[in-house]
Amino acid sequence: MSVKIHKNFFDIVILPPKEIRNYSIDLSQKSYKYNAKWVLSKKSFLPHISLYHIPIEEKKFDRFIAEIEKTVKGFKTGELKTTELKQYISKPIFANSLMINKPKWLREFYLKIIKKTMPYFDWNYGLEKLWKSAGWSKNMQKNFQKYGTPFVGKHFTPHITLNMFKNKNDTIKALNTLKFKQFYFRPKTIYVCKLGEGFSCQKIVKEIFF
Repeated sequence: MSVKIHKNFFDIVILPPKEIRNYSIDLSQKSYKYNAKWVLSKKSFLPHISLYHIPIEEKKFDRFIAEIEKTVKGFKTGELKTTELKQYISKPIFANSLMINKPKWLREFYLKIIKKTMPYFDWNYGLEKLWKSAGWSKNMQKNFQKYGTPFVGKHFTPHITLNMFKNKNDTIKALNTLKFKQFYFRPKTIYVCKLGEGFSCQKIVKEIFF
């Protein structure tokens, strides 16, 4: 599958441990027959929990990475767990996801990541062309104007996107065939990845340890 990777557009992410990664890929593969646009794998469309999508000018990339390393160093993480399988239906986006809980440490951490990396945000990148904002609330629109992402505050819902679909019916049919499993894990690292279609994580460019 040929995948377009967006130049200089990155995601700061948590990658799940092997058992959750494999479970997510299995769910994604089972859903693919319902006209899914893509399927998760170990090499591209990587299962991930997104913290912040951010475009970076090439000349600022090294400083951006150094800022993340400084921000992450010594931060005390806690436990995360899978909570449910859930659909996201807000035309033109139709997706199924494996949801992750949002404990206090994660709420504090992703906001710290945003605060410390925003000075490197390329506001001339033209993100409006990539985001599908038709179903956004006024609050999400305000978040986008301020942070470059709608997913801040109550709209930050940690998850692993399993598939994206062309319509509501396929999304519902696929979700109804899947069985939820609960897992617990504690992140030891975060990653910076290159973004592709549907804000998918396509290639890891940096691993950063807590």
